Parts: sequence; structure tokens; C-alpha cells
Amino acid sequence: MMLSASCLAEPIKDVQDTKKLCGSAAEAFGQGDAKGAFDILKAHWPLPKQEIDNLSYQTESQLKMAASRFGNTIGSDFISTKTAGNSFVQHTYIGKYEKHAVRYVCVFYKPKDHWVVNTVYWDDKTPLLFD
Repeated sequence: MMLSASCLAEPIKDVQDTKKLCGSAAEAFGQGDAKGAFDILKAHWPLPKQEIDNLSYQTESQLKMAASRFGNTIGSDFISTKTAGNSFVQHTYIGKYEKHAVRYVCVFYKPKDHWVVNTVYWDDKTPLLFD
């Protein structure tokens, strides 16, 4: 009998572990591995696997189109962590390219006693890094 990765993953109990998880995903994203970034988060993301896989595919497609404008990927950098009450934490990184950067944001939600991935997104709205 096979168990899904989400059944086997240890629950995330503290904010520091959410940052580590997002940081690992951001590192993969910054190396041009969007699928790997989503796979890292999947075990803690209460969406259907197929929906996450679809998001991964869409992200890969969009990044391939942007590569001609942004250049090659060259890594990632941590920007900030923000909290909203006791139930939300947001970690912002950037995916670095030769000619531009994109924000890579993970939002975690704590419904009871552990954190789950709530939202992950990326965009090129770098002026918002200064808000």
C-alpha cells in the first residue's frame, strides 16, 4: 500500500520551520526548477495534488516565456518575514535573473497547532519589496 507524501510529512510546528521550507522552495525556484519548488511544498499544502501539479506546469511555462526578457536564473535571496496575528506568516524571497528579479512569496496558515502552506505566488512587482 502506498501513502501520499502529505501523510508522511511531519507537521510544521514553528515559524522558523516555515521559513526553512519556503527557503528551500525559493532556492529551487531561483535555480530555474519551478517543479522542484512546488514538489518541496506539496507535502504541506492541502490542495489536491493535481491542482499543485497544474500550478507547477503553468509556472514553468510562464518562466520559459519570461527567460528571453529576464535572462538566466542566478539564484535567490531572502527578503523578509511578516506575520499577521498568530495565524499567518509570509516569507518573501526573490528569484534572481541576469536582467531582473521576481518576488517569490510563501504564505502559511496555522488553523490549530501546525502550519500549512496557504498560498505561493511569484510576480515581477519588485517595488513592493520596499513596502
